[in-house]
Amino acid sequence: SSGINAEYGESTEVKVAALSCLHSLSRSVKQLRTNLLDAEVWQPLLRLIRAQDCDLIRTSSRTLCNFLLDFSPSKDILLEQEGTIELLSELVLYPDEEVKLNGVWALMNITYKADSQLRSKILNNFGIEHILEAVEEDCPKLKIKALGLLRNVLCDTGEVDSIMMSHGAEVLSTLVPLLSPTYDSTEEEQEQVLCVFINIAAGALSRDLLMTREDLLQSLLNFLSNNNTQLQIAATTCITQLVKREERSDACQAKLRQMGHFKQLQLLLSARPEVSDRAKIALQYF
Repeated sequence: SSGINAEYGESTEVKVAALSCLHSLSRSVKQLRTNLLDAEVWQPLLRLIRAQDCDLIRTSSRTLCNFLLDFSPSKDILLEQEGTIELLSELVLYPDEEVKLNGVWALMNITYKADSQLRSKILNNFGIEHILEAVEEDCPKLKIKALGLLRNVLCDTGEVDSIMMSHGAEVLSTLVPLLSPTYDSTEEEQEQVLCVFINIAAGALSRDLLMTREDLLQSLLNFLSNNNTQLQIAATTCITQLVKREERSDACQAKLRQMGHFKQLQLLLSARPEVSDRAKIALQYF
């Protein structure tokens, strides 16, 4: 009950402590679906996020992320409230790094399995530019969540081409360098970037755009021989998306053959099953 009544605490310290308690409770799926839903604790949360105190904003926004998870029944209720998307978009622009992270995290949770209307609303309020700015932040957690948000936004084949036709240059100039061996990206970041490119390659026009970037194609080739299985799988899946077309593209396949992708995929046939199975699928389209 202390978490539910946090906004009525006598001091900021009491409110922050109560919110921390609520945050712990919100990690439980059972609590999210029962007591916390019945008590409508999302209401004081939305009010406290608008507070002037940074500690209150940090703790309340951190807690709100859990209420926006896909399995939380409060998610739909929160999204029905006027101004929720705008509020979360404002958090991402907040100068405090943790608040910014919580804002991106919340938007990532919202866009997971979101319908086209909701994704469009988020992009209209927030924009691809701000997502890319978050990707370029030095904070590793923020970078990962921003890449997850971008991946969720670019999940619909029809929408991908529209977004990439208007923002493709910025997307590529931000993401492609993250795959370069000269860039100090973590393997987790690289895997997320590859997953974004897998989604982008599903768009017919976007696929052609990716094929013009030889630096990207070279990175995909390098990842095929990487020791990290997940990076191998992601790179192989991305290549499959590039060559998998309704109409056979001899130019695309010829380019990848010439660069060495076909040969490297053949070598993967003797790799562990989870990698070799993906290599077999990719080779079918050459």
